[in-house]
Amino acid sequence: MQTAWKAVRRQADLLYLEPITACNLRCRMCYTNVINGPNRRLLDAGVVLDFVRRYMALAPPVVELYWCGTGEIFLHPDFPAMVGAVYDEFGERVSSQTIQTNGTMTQRLRELPSIDLIDFFISVDGVEEQHDWHRGAGTFAQTMEFCRTARELGCRSIKIRTLLTRDNIGRLDELHDELRRHAGDGVGLGLILPYNDALLDKVRAKSPTISQKPIDDGRMLAQAEAEEILAAQYGNRYEIEECEAVDNYIALTPFGVRTCCNGIIPIGQAADAMEELFARLEASESACRACEMFPCQ
Repeated sequence: MQTAWKAVRRQADLLYLEPITACNLRCRMCYTNVINGPNRRLLDAGVVLDFVRRYMALAPPVVELYWCGTGEIFLHPDFPAMVGAVYDEFGERVSSQTIQTNGTMTQRLRELPSIDLIDFFISVDGVEEQHDWHRGAGTFAQTMEFCRTARELGCRSIKIRTLLTRDNIGRLDELHDELRRHAGDGVGLGLILPYNDALLDKVRAKSPTISQKPIDDGRMLAQAEAEEILAAQYGNRYEIEECEAVDNYIALTPFGVRTCCNGIIPIGQAADAMEELFARLEASESACRACEMFPCQ
């Protein structure tokens, strides 16, 4: 159960990279500010890798990189090359590169170098009809193909992240069995409660990464109700993901540098001195606690 008070943890050893706003899906519950077409925002590979190099010069000895898109990360034309460049330059200093994806662009998996070092977070929002209601007809099959191919190519791990709804909460065993068939017995399943419009309305004006349009939140569950169902039906074999602390980190986005994936607290631009960005991150706790979404994790 989320509590109103949590520690705020500044993670100097985590770099969040979100270099593109475009997406190939139109998900009903998605709250991010997807921008496609000629107005899309994309950070050039040179800008991203320069930022990574300056971050690594000041970061702890071992770090984790987390790649995500405001939409879909594999739409960035240079994404696999950027992943490879990081490993080529920094080797064992990078403990993991985690890739958050909707899992619909299987054809790009073979472009990824060192896939044996990659951890995938893949969005699957229920069994086929439930997932396809949210993400579009045929997307469940596409994402299962992605899981099978990533596993065959030898990726380090696959974790499925599922937006928990009134529809899918009763069929988690069925979903987990299906995921094992495609992603292997070791596949993880993380449950997330989606944000609703009542909460998003409080922060839309503050974050360029959050869509200004309403989402379809009619199938969402309150946390207490979800926890009651998970306890009664599954004996808490499945649990809602929750962090012990609210994590802040340096987050590079097409809209500047922020302190988390929701993009509400700005701390600078990509070209700013990294020393200043670290200092602003360290000083950001009061702004984090004042955020209307706190504690968001």
